[in-house]
This record gives sequence, structure tokens and C-alpha cells, in this order.
Amino acid sequence: MFPIGRWGVRVRSAVIAAVVVALALGVGGIVTLFMLHQANTDAMYRSTARQAYQIATAISHGGPAAVDSDDLAPGAGVDVMQVLDAQGHVVTASPGAPSGAVRLAGYQAADSVVPADNSPVYADDVHIPGFRGEYCATAVSTSYAGQSYTVVALDRATGIRSSEWTMAAIMAIELPIIVALGATAVYVLVGRSLRPVSRIARRVDEISATRLGQRVPVPDAHDEIRALALTMNGMLSRLESNHDAQLRFVGDASHELRSPLTTVVGLLDLADDTRSAIDVQTVRAVLLPEARRMQHIVDDLLLLARADESGLVVIRADIDLDDIIGAEITRLRSSNLVAVQPDMAPVRMVGDRDMITRAVRNLTDNAVRYARTTVTLSLFADSGDAVIVVGDNGPGVLASERERIFERFARVDADRRHGSGAGLGLAIVREIASAHGGRVTVHDGPDGGAEFVLRLPLPGALTPGGCCLADSVRPQPVPGTSYGLDG
Repeated sequence: MFPIGRWGVRVRSAVIAAVVVALALGVGGIVTLFMLHQANTDAMYRSTARQAYQIATAISHGGPAAVDSDDLAPGAGVDVMQVLDAQGHVVTASPGAPSGAVRLAGYQAADSVVPADNSPVYADDVHIPGFRGEYCATAVSTSYAGQSYTVVALDRATGIRSSEWTMAAIMAIELPIIVALGATAVYVLVGRSLRPVSRIARRVDEISATRLGQRVPVPDAHDEIRALALTMNGMLSRLESNHDAQLRFVGDASHELRSPLTTVVGLLDLADDTRSAIDVQTVRAVLLPEARRMQHIVDDLLLLARADESGLVVIRADIDLDDIIGAEITRLRSSNLVAVQPDMAPVRMVGDRDMITRAVRNLTDNAVRYARTTVTLSLFADSGDAVIVVGDNGPGVLASERERIFERFARVDADRRHGSGAGLGLAIVREIASAHGGRVTVHDGPDGGAEFVLRLPLPGALTPGGCCLADSVRPQPVPGTSYGLDG
């Protein structure tokens, strides 16, 4: 026999329903029969006691002779009546009653038929010699003229007990039928309820890695299966989006690497075909920049892959952000590509210096790429955050594109003023900001261009001297302090 854990949901449900119904009906049937038996017995005791007390009352007033023969005759609820004296002899009885005294179960002597306290005695399953069937009896004591008498009234219980057994037999026959019907109904209903699950399973089996656009059917009923179908469709949508993103990622990475590789391989093929050496000027002007471009793309891809796999590992240390911004401003001014307008205050934080330097450089490279003439860099503390703002006076970013530009290989405009990026820089900035518990956003700048805001949380933005900078205050540079920005 298979363990219950290997049974299907329909079989398990049907078996459990059958067991529950059987137990409920069995216990209910037993309780019902017991209560019916008690009710019938109590009814017989009430009728025999009523008749016995009536005869006992008559004897107490005038002795056995005062008993009316009509009162002794069998009637509703009483079949046999006997009046016994103290010695257990029958003084008078109903027509057809046995000549010998009726012995109640548990009483051997006639004087023990009635207890000493004169309370009535009730007896069930009484058998009268010469009579068929069983009886219920009530014995009541009384006295007259110093003589004790006992009145015994009996009612035949055979018919009632027969009806009780008939009821029990009917219940015994009905029980397995009801259990079978209940189990069958549960089996059918559970099967119908699980049909949507079967359809979902079949559809999921049809979905492959290259056909993620399919969705599982959603049942009309607003139940748990509908919630399951909606959840699975949501999961399939996410898988499809991730799959499409991976395909775009591979395609874009291949495209970005193809251009420099084509340049390098072309020069090498030319040198091989012409049997001539590549001059130093070509190496410096073409090969090294293209090789560095490929190296930069590969490094960016590896960083993003690590971020996807387990998150960036942040090596935290005390950092003077104004030193990082100052070095970046010096680099930009030495390139002579754009004018640089700094606005800094000294701010210290705890973070990964290399990561933050890379984030700042990616932001400034992006600003230089789009700026017409000027790039602005600002550093200040605000509401417990170190805030780095990099702006340009270029064409700006449309509101509908301000979230997409932080995606990998995303480009808003194919036209680049100063070279071409791989579209990974801003995605890396977001990963670095997230690794530090910060965020990066973009909005319109005061000069009509784009302004990128990098916020990094601080336990408390401190000046180099250890004084906390006031929240929501944009400090001005300290007069007479050099940050390497001259020129």
C-alpha cells in the first residue's frame, strides 16, 4: 500500500472526508440511539410510576379492597399490575397477570423489592415467567392498617426496543452509503477545483527558455488558484524581462567590444600583410586608446557582474570627499575640454574611496560628454547626507528618460560630443550608491542642462576639525584654504 504522502490531492481529500464523515455520523448515531433509548425508557417509567402511585394511593386509603378493578386493567403505558403483601404474596393483580410475584432484577426476597426509605424502584429488562418479551417495571410501597404492600406496574418494552434496533440497523446501512457519497462528492469537487491547476501545469510545461512570452490561464473564480496563476504570470513576466535584459546585455557588450577590437585587429592585419612594423605614433594614438577602452568596458562588466552575484564589497575607511572632488576638478581642467565651476565644502564620510572616486569620475565623464562649455561640481552636507552634484549646460535629460539612463548600455542620444561611452557608467554609479546605502538622481540644472545628484548617508557630516555641519545648509568654501583647484 502506498504511503498517504504519495496519494494525490483528490484521493487524500476523499479519504480524509470519508474518515471525518464516518466519525461524525458514527458518534452522532451512537449518541442519538442512546438518547432515544433513554427517552423511551423514561417514558415507560413515567407511565408505570403514575399507575403504580395511583394504586398505592387507593390502598393507603382503604386497603387492597379499595382498588378499583378498572385501575388494574391493562391500559396505555401499563400491561401488568400486581399488589404484593409484606410476605411477597400476590394480593390482587391485573387480568392475565402471573400468579407468582414478579421478581425485579437484583432483588431476591419479596421484602427487598422496595427499599427501606419507600422510594420507588425502577427496573429494566424484566422477564415475567410465562410471558414473552421484556418489561420495564416500577415498584412503589404503601401501607394500610399496619400492613405493608408493594404495587408493581410493568410495561412491555419489546416493541420499543425492536424499533430502537431497527433504527440502529438503518443507521448502520446508511452510514457507509453516506460516507461513500460524501467521499465521491469530495473527490469530484476537488477534481473540478484542480482542473485550473492541471491547465496551469500543462502550460508551464510548454514554456521554454525561448518562449517566455506565454502566460498561464487565469481562472475566473477569485480563489487561491487564481492568486497562484497571477503570481506565476508575474514571475514569468519578470523572467521574460530578465531574459530580454540578458540578451540586450550580451548584444550591447558585443557591440561595444567589436569597435575597438576591429580597430586593433585591422591594424595588426595590415602590419602582417605589409610585413611592416607598427610605429610608436600609431600605438599611442590608436592601439593603446582602443585597448584601454576595451579594458575599461571589461572592468565595468566585471564590476556589474559582481554586483549582480553577491553585491559590491565595500571596504570602508574615513574619506575626505573634498580631496576626491578636488582631484577630479584638476583632471578635468588639465583635459581642456570644458570649463569647470567648483563649489565645495569640506565633508568627511566613511566609505570605499576607490568606489566613490569611480562614481564621481563616471558622473564627470558623462557631464563632459554632453556639456556645451561648462561642467559644475558641488559638494556639501544636507540632512545627514554627503551630497555630490555634477551638472552640465548640455541638452539635459527628458523626464521620461531619467530612470532609463541608469540602466546598462542605455543611451539617450547617439550623438557624442567627445567620444563614445559604453552606456555602463551611470549604471555603475547607481550600484556604488546602493552599496553605500545612498542613491543617485537626475533633474534639470539651473543652466538648462542635466544635474546629477549623488547622496551618500553619513552618521554625521563632519568638518575636518570634527564640527558637525548644520543640516540643510550648503557651506561655502573656507577662505584661504586650497583644494588644488587653482588654474
